[in-house]
Amino acid sequence: MTSGIDWAAHSGDTWTRRWRETDAGLAELGAKLDSVLLEEAPAGPFRAMDIGCGPGTTSGQLARGRPDATIVACDISPSLVRLARERLGALDHVQVVLGDAEEVAGKEAPFDLIFSRHGVMFFDDPVRAFRSFRAAAAPGATLIFSCFQDWELNAWASELSVAAAGQPLPLPGKEPSGFAFADPEYVRQILHSAGWSGADARSIPFRYVAGEGEGAVERALDYLAEIGPAARLILELPEQERGAALARMGHVIERYWDGNKVEFPAAAWIWRARAR
Repeated sequence: MTSGIDWAAHSGDTWTRRWRETDAGLAELGAKLDSVLLEEAPAGPFRAMDIGCGPGTTSGQLARGRPDATIVACDISPSLVRLARERLGALDHVQVVLGDAEEVAGKEAPFDLIFSRHGVMFFDDPVRAFRSFRAAAAPGATLIFSCFQDWELNAWASELSVAAAGQPLPLPGKEPSGFAFADPEYVRQILHSAGWSGADARSIPFRYVAGEGEGAVERALDYLAEIGPAARLILELPEQERGAALARMGHVIERYWDGNKVEFPAAAWIWRARAR
């Protein structure tokens, strides 16, 4: 089961409203993940599952590149599922399902390819979750997913969070969050314990574009005050302190504006593993 974070309702609704900005921020990483999926996909017709499909971007790219695939894309957010269904409606070989990924995997198995763009870091019990996906995998199936690397390598999160808080912050731990899988040894242990073999992580530095064109700084601030770890800190502040926190965030964003784009350094992992 996914974390108790209010993902299905409030968080999912926010991500639905801001999906274009999220896709823009992850575009460079997403292109590399799409390429890996097409390289690793089985020859001939196959079944695939997208864990935490969000707006359906990654499933759509795979479906267009491999029209012989049958893809089950799932998400726990009703609003994101509605959006993904709208965006992927013309692709009759993609099914978008509302539900917990572990349960969907069990009902829709088997799969030859299981994948996710940043959707696997939020399980309360990650070993159990990946064991469920292993049970849903066909013999020799491939698991591929992306997740963020260290907090300090992702300035859009670390520097903006410190600015929002107005003080140094402890590093994120291994509790369900966007940075739960930053430590590759921790993830490798999870995958091994869950029955996956040959787990390998590829380091992907990329540029996180938070705003572009006229008003880029203002749009980036508006977006990052709603999405990401700094946004959660803002919500926890007393209302009278939020204006100053946003101003501090704005100063950080200005440092990463090149006159056209707000572009933060970022880093992710792309993981690959096989069903034993």
